[in-house]
Amino acid sequence: MYFREFGIPARIARCYEVKDLEAQIKKYNGKKNCYTSVYVFDDEKDKDSGKTNYETAMLNTIWFDFDHNKDVEKCLKDVRKFIRRFCNPLKITPRIYLTGGKGFQMNIDFLTPVELPHHIKREALREYLKHLKKKYYLHTLDDICINNSVSCMRRIVNTAYISKIEGIPTGVWCTQFTVAQIMDSDIAELYAMALEDTGAHYPPIQSKKAQRNFIEFVCDMHEIKHTVSNSVDYLLNKIDEAVGSISLSSGISSDYIKPPRRCVIELIERNIKRGHSSHEQNNIIAMELINGGWKDKDISFVFRSIYDEDAGDWGWYTDDINKAGRQIETLRGKAINRYSKDKLISLGVCHDKCDCV
Repeated sequence: MYFREFGIPARIARCYEVKDLEAQIKKYNGKKNCYTSVYVFDDEKDKDSGKTNYETAMLNTIWFDFDHNKDVEKCLKDVRKFIRRFCNPLKITPRIYLTGGKGFQMNIDFLTPVELPHHIKREALREYLKHLKKKYYLHTLDDICINNSVSCMRRIVNTAYISKIEGIPTGVWCTQFTVAQIMDSDIAELYAMALEDTGAHYPPIQSKKAQRNFIEFVCDMHEIKHTVSNSVDYLLNKIDEAVGSISLSSGISSDYIKPPRRCVIELIERNIKRGHSSHEQNNIIAMELINGGWKDKDISFVFRSIYDEDAGDWGWYTDDINKAGRQIETLRGKAINRYSKDKLISLGVCHDKCDCV
């Protein structure tokens, strides 16, 4: 069953139906800034832990958050630039919102959800947003939005903006505008229109071209050849074949010395499904890969695939996909051998009948 998270902005509730979300908005609107997750998630993947598995996000849209602390007009310029240079040529009609605070939110919506293997969703979305920011010089596209990708929270339309300093409504509402209003109105006019709850809520205009643009980018990430004549389903199947059911085959260089032992591969698979790994298990995985001759970026990819939230601060990977986390650097520097079979058995990772050595 799918649910959407609600926050103020801390995540405080799961909303399985529209009425659940409406009840939270009614309770907090005018008292707290109201947020909801950009995506919905599948609770079948997190029943044991009770923790949201963000890799189950249904990718049916791309969300952009344009922020600037001092000059919101710069955000408006970036929004207009993106509409002119990306949306208009592809005939994409975005949804655009003035947040009521320091910027704008935008969605471009897919015709159907993009079914990527769970463990590559976060990276695929993050890299796509980085690509668009760089290509179109979107200086105000927020890096937090980019790095959090599938787990982002967004302001809820037609809710009051609450001052973060004084804790009271500012009089400005999170308001949806049409493309024409965004292109033809200046920033003062837009804020003036947002001084009351207009109730404006325009439904998504779903775009096959937006969907395909994203899928082709993911294909390029994994060096999958594609042509205009390839169907979307064909490309998704190619991605699935290239990436596989376990992250070890996705984005990994082919020139490492030796693969992990079967019991360690199974440990990695289990932890990818759980979205978590203990410190001891991380050491097992890291030493296995280091002694196997794996490159830093490939080891980081494995740990990035395991965690279902940003764990970069724990030192197992970094935001730079080509660099290792500090924990990996430390272990590599110590030149420690991988765990022995007896040690793996004592830790419950291996067993006597396992064919590893």
